[in-house]
Amino acid sequence: MNPLSTPAYIERVNFLKASQYWTKEEHEDYQLKSLQYLVRHIQTRVPFYRDFLKSAGLSWEDFKDIKSIKKFPFIDKSVLQKDYQVFIPDGVDIKSLYHRTTGGSTGTPMTVYCDIDFYGRDKANTSYYMNVFGLEIGQYKSIRLYGDSIDNNQAQKGIYWYEKGDNKLVMSCYHISRDTYGAYLKKINQYRPVYIHTRPSAILPLARQILLSNSRLDFPIRHIFCDGEYITNGQRAIIEQAFQGRLVNVYGHTEGCALGHPCRFSDALHFMPQVGIVEVIDKDGEEVTHEGEKGELVVTGFNNFYFPLVRYKTGDIVIQGEQNCECGRNYRIIEKVEGRIQDYVVDRDDSLVPLAPAIFNYNDMDWKDVKEFKVIQKQKGELEILLQIESPAVNMDEQLEKYVKDSLSMIFGKGFNVEVRIVEELGKTKIGKYRYLEQHLDLTKYF
Repeated sequence: MNPLSTPAYIERVNFLKASQYWTKEEHEDYQLKSLQYLVRHIQTRVPFYRDFLKSAGLSWEDFKDIKSIKKFPFIDKSVLQKDYQVFIPDGVDIKSLYHRTTGGSTGTPMTVYCDIDFYGRDKANTSYYMNVFGLEIGQYKSIRLYGDSIDNNQAQKGIYWYEKGDNKLVMSCYHISRDTYGAYLKKINQYRPVYIHTRPSAILPLARQILLSNSRLDFPIRHIFCDGEYITNGQRAIIEQAFQGRLVNVYGHTEGCALGHPCRFSDALHFMPQVGIVEVIDKDGEEVTHEGEKGELVVTGFNNFYFPLVRYKTGDIVIQGEQNCECGRNYRIIEKVEGRIQDYVVDRDDSLVPLAPAIFNYNDMDWKDVKEFKVIQKQKGELEILLQIESPAVNMDEQLEKYVKDSLSMIFGKGFNVEVRIVEELGKTKIGKYRYLEQHLDLTKYF
């Protein structure tokens, strides 16, 4: 069944549009009622939470306000992976449910179970935030540049895409290179999409090649919707310049408990209170409330009653934003997602250093001739950089290794010893989600 044709989708789209300008009090009232309904459900039907509530002597009637959610313990991916079944309601055969799996960027993939209505509500969220920017799903020509595979025979003919329906062109992110970007550019010019839906790591190589070659599109693309990964200001600038449009960075996750979107006036993430309760906690588990403070994002979802998650620690580090926006929506505003916990490296002095701002700083680093790279950390103060070369040439290996080592050593300073090695190939995950950091250290003690 198509999620877009479900009653849940239609009902949800109408609700989101109608409630987006509610007052703060109206949103709080909705969240409290949703929380009470959720707790009543999990108390009667979901083993994990039923056992907890019973042992704690709690009932759904004890949840009188939003703050009472703190009566629940935090959970994370490791808790779920021990036994998925205890999060499934009584009487439901797990095999009868739909499921989707996270990309496993931490090295530990996780499966999320749901019904078709959850997919409908999830698609409604997408429809809503696109409507914020004046767009409707399926109404305009678009390009999808994710992890979709292309038939090898087709790729060998220089065709790295296929059309899906009347208004969508699906492109491969695996075949973009100095030799092929021209074909991509030509096809985009022919297709003339209004917007692109992509991941930062999928579209960045194409954007880089467009700028390095001094090429340009024949027309501006209105919006580039990016999700699934952390994006830096440097990446944003490259992508926006290459495609002559606005990059809209959306926060969502496979678990479906939260969704944050920018608006027409701001790139800050407006987290939708209709989707769930968002908390930002410090290393002591206390709520972060002041603008500019950092903490880990913790979420409780309202949309999935077949795999409910309460106070789920996402592992994402965020910065609290100013809570007023010109758009008029009374949503919790997060200035930005700084990166996942595993997107940090540890220097010799035991300090955390965010990796992405350093390696994606294109003012200080020129990754010319590098197709892909990966950073590996096994010991504090030690970084190994693996490089896959775009077009190998005589004596390039030694020169490139020296350049990358010298450049990163200068950026990082004395906190790290950097070693660089060229390899034949670096692969993406099965869903096309590339991880540039392989972190072997346990960083949880730093947060």
